[in-house]
Amino acid sequence: MAQKRRYTQVHEMYLVEWLGLTYPPGTWRTNVRLGDKLVAFPTEALTEEERRMRMLFAASADAVVLLPSEVHLVEAMVRHEPGVMEDLLAYRELFPYTTGFEAYKDLPTKLLLVTPLELGWKGRFYEKHGINIVHYSPTWILQYLHSYPRKEWRGKLSAF
Repeated sequence: MAQKRRYTQVHEMYLVEWLGLTYPPGTWRTNVRLGDKLVAFPTEALTEEERRMRMLFAASADAVVLLPSEVHLVEAMVRHEPGVMEDLLAYRELFPYTTGFEAYKDLPTKLLLVTPLELGWKGRFYEKHGINIVHYSPTWILQYLHSYPRKEWRGKLSAF
């Protein structure tokens, strides 16, 4: 019987390491819920706990970076995840409708996909749709990826 893999959290550590190396302190936030102003019903009658629970189902960007001249919406992809392009495009649409970012809603928005993976044709496809690919491959993440079967860390040839 095959031995079960022990779950290892690397996504958050990978993302925060890259953010810390790339941007000045205080310019970025992680796990940012987006689009709260698009809610169709009034929330005044809800308790604080009910509001928090409702937001658990909102879109959540891995990171939002607020720079003086532009906003970066960041998604990190350590292993292949379907829907990453759809997520980033949705974040761009939702950002202007998010409480706390009113001063930034009219700035140019840059979509970033941070990954150690070689994406091949998919990377070119993402770039064609306005997503900037950032290859970040610290040694420790490559060691982690190589502990998985090859198909998990090489680019997939078909299907999203």
